Amino acid sequence: MEETKSKSLATRLLVGFGLGGVFLLSLIQPLLFVLLTSVAAAAGVWELATAMRKSSWHVPRVPATMAAFLTPLFAYFNGPAGQWLTIWVAIGVMVAWRLLFLLLAKQWQSTKATLRDFGASAFIMIYIPLLISFGALLIKQENGTIWVFGFVLTVVAIDSFGYLIGRVWGRTKLSPEISPKKTWEGFVASAFGAVFGGLVTVTLLGESFWFGLIFGAALLISSVMGDLSESLIKRDLEVKDMGDVLPGHGGVMDRLDSLLPSTFIAYLLSHVVF
Repeated sequence: MEETKSKSLATRLLVGFGLGGVFLLSLIQPLLFVLLTSVAAAAGVWELATAMRKSSWHVPRVPATMAAFLTPLFAYFNGPAGQWLTIWVAIGVMVAWRLLFLLLAKQWQSTKATLRDFGASAFIMIYIPLLISFGALLIKQENGTIWVFGFVLTVVAIDSFGYLIGRVWGRTKLSPEISPKKTWEGFVASAFGAVFGGLVTVTLLGESFWFGLIFGAALLISSVMGDLSESLIKRDLEVKDMGDVLPGHGGVMDRLDSLLPSTFIAYLLSHVVF
């Protein structure tokens, strides 16, 4: 049993360092980072739409995945107007796609079920591509690369400190109904990770110590809430992981859960400075 756990941890760390390396390489040029977020958004949407389909929530995967890929790019080149336009056009296309499919396939369903599918389409576009596309807006700002590096470092520190400490010393459950593996001991360790990431970020930006604490605390809340939110979604969909493309981690969504709301929060906090 201990040998299996050691192998699992080693695999998780190896994949984690690999993902970290890809992220750091993407910061060489802002457009590379935006392309990375586009790929991540598209993969996340495909995973979530597939998982929802197994629970009879029908989200058109092809237009959803294409729109998810395009949203960060439109945000980068056209700003917030392009970002929101892509989202609303995508939702309209997905609604029309679903209606056309029902008509052509003659698969009649209740009005309630159809509206539920429309709502699922809107949710998936707002939850993944909209939130992650704020990273494309963030990296275009003054010191944007430092902001992106800082908030990702902080979220990774929060997740890693919480996972490693919770794995070894975690005893007191944080929210057993939603995520049985989360513990208060892990949460305290995550708080130290938040402080570490926040202080590194403000050191690189030349901002105040107090802003570093605020930055870390805000991302701690958004990271934990993002993690618990995805755990709640997986519980409702009755799946353990969103996918299996990342050994030791699960799917792409299992790595994006904390980053999605944190990207938006980091973007908002950057405006406090600007």
